[in-house]
Amino acid sequence: MHDFHLLADGVAIFGIGLVVAWMFRLLGAPSVIGYLVAGILIGPSGAHWVHQEDIEALTEFGLILLLFIIGIELSPSHLARMGNSLLVAAGLQIGGTALVVFCLGLFLFGLPVSTSAILGIVIALSSTAIVLKQIADRGEADTPFGRMTTGILIIQDILVIAVMLLLPILAVGGEGGHGAEGGWMAQVLPSVVGIVVVVFSFVWGRDLLAIFIKNVVYPGGPEFVALFAVVAAFGGAWLASLVGWSLPLGACIVGFLLSEADARHYIASDVIALRDVFNALFFISLGMLVDIDIALANWHYLAGAIALTLVCKTFITTSAVYIARWPFVTALQVGLGLSMVSEFGYVLAREANYHGFMTDELLTMITVYALGTMFFGAMLVPVARPISCKVAEVLGSDLTAKSDEEPSGDSKSHVILCGYGTNGQNLARALTATRIPFEVIEINPSRVRLAADAGIKATMGDASRSDILQHSGIDSAEAVVVAINDLEATSRVIAAARRARNDVYILADTFRISDIDRLYKLGASQVLAQDFESSIETAAQLLKRMDIPDNVISAQLSALRSGRYSMLRGRPADHNTSEDLLRALHLTATRTHYIEPSSPAANSTLAELHLRAKSGATVIAIVRKGKPNTNPGADYTIEPGDVLVLVGMHDQLESAVRILDGPKGDATES
Repeated sequence: MHDFHLLADGVAIFGIGLVVAWMFRLLGAPSVIGYLVAGILIGPSGAHWVHQEDIEALTEFGLILLLFIIGIELSPSHLARMGNSLLVAAGLQIGGTALVVFCLGLFLFGLPVSTSAILGIVIALSSTAIVLKQIADRGEADTPFGRMTTGILIIQDILVIAVMLLLPILAVGGEGGHGAEGGWMAQVLPSVVGIVVVVFSFVWGRDLLAIFIKNVVYPGGPEFVALFAVVAAFGGAWLASLVGWSLPLGACIVGFLLSEADARHYIASDVIALRDVFNALFFISLGMLVDIDIALANWHYLAGAIALTLVCKTFITTSAVYIARWPFVTALQVGLGLSMVSEFGYVLAREANYHGFMTDELLTMITVYALGTMFFGAMLVPVARPISCKVAEVLGSDLTAKSDEEPSGDSKSHVILCGYGTNGQNLARALTATRIPFEVIEINPSRVRLAADAGIKATMGDASRSDILQHSGIDSAEAVVVAINDLEATSRVIAAARRARNDVYILADTFRISDIDRLYKLGASQVLAQDFESSIETAAQLLKRMDIPDNVISAQLSALRSGRYSMLRGRPADHNTSEDLLRALHLTATRTHYIEPSSPAANSTLAELHLRAKSGATVIAIVRKGKPNTNPGADYTIEPGDVLVLVGMHDQLESAVRILDGPKGDATES
């Protein structure tokens, strides 16, 4: 009979995790806290519902996928946009925290220099998975707090990648663990080769990946993209294992290589649905590693260390950001948000243990300690803003003054254009000409490049993905235009945009009349049917040719579109609206008429024309050589080249034109 214990473990992990996270959500706490508690409950120290031998494998699996996603989010271009203030803040935050911990470890606890140094870096790191998830959920990604926090996290993660690459080399000659196994050649040479490969990958790997994605992945559509993401994550982990590195480190490096590719958001969007599953799996498995007996035996030390960490990291980070000339409110908010220890810190500590820099007992304590900081630190992120404002108010309003170097952010409303086909390109030209800011979302890479060549900001991805819409700024968008020649894709985008923001204006077009009602039900604000719009445009051009005033034309077109094209679809129209339009067509209109030298009106006075008596139209102005003469008298002589401004009803204007262009005798005949 088959052994289904792994399947049972999966049911226990995700089932209990779902229930506990739901309970914490009801209490207003972040779901990650529920995952940590669920792991403790079902782990070896709790109900022991998961087999011991599966815990480490599950943790490794979760870390590989989690750090691959984190790697994709480590975009260096974000750092470039933040400027020098980010480097100052991150340098002071990491250096200050690491220095304090190093001194405590070396002088207070008597730890070796290498262990104290690594421990300093471990504690300086903050949880990318926890903080970025909460920032995204709260819509704070584009706030000063969100930008600075994300920037510091990126620098922290890049730093830990570098440290983990160097650990095998630093471990040569070390005592204990695996640091001395195999000698210099066995330990250092693979690491040196690996570092060379990584450098080569950063120089050439992105281009090679771009070629592979363009020619292999894209033609297969979303299915190939998702498969490629999984292969990339586990492929990077496997390659890392060949040179003795951490498996999650390899996955993270591959993700980092993809962070600046055109496909970044496309790939991320196809695996983003699994990101929360990866987060849950990792934090539940991390909770299962907690030894309750050790935690209870040392609870006073752990409680003190956790509280001291949250306070000190908040103080150091706040000071670093404030020294970098950011407002105090933003600085304190960032400090509170980055107060916990990172999942990357756990990975680094585990690697340090493997290479002999940390004992097993210290790693166990660090695991419980890091878990505690994540537990309580996650609670600080949602309340960081109100706490910061209250503290700033108590300390004085001068501390809240806006820094000259703080990125102001662009709160100006814009248009999100989904699709860059023929319709999308035409609309983009119109928006560009009218200087209306807009961004394009397009899934076709060739069209993305076409937009980029035109100087248009474009994101490659599926516009039906919430993270893609968030990346394009749907929270501040004035409108979303869906210009996609695919009904199912259009339907998904409309539904996603409406879920992302209930009040945003959504304009979509369709070719089939039968789809109009469906798109409205999904949340479209206005649906344009191409067949009907062609008829409406024909009507508009005809009305213009017949000199119908613009306001009357606009009213007519609005009536044709009203009621979802009810008139054109043969449905009962609003009787009052129809009557109003019929009356509007007979309202007064204006028309200009150029007097040719051969015109019977040339060199005649207005009195001689008898234009009003014959046609009913009135000359209200005569433009001569660019200069208007309003309310001309009856004795005013019309000269060739004059432009007459006529006013009257439609049939009166037509009669006046016939008189002005008729035989010579018609103009002066009494």
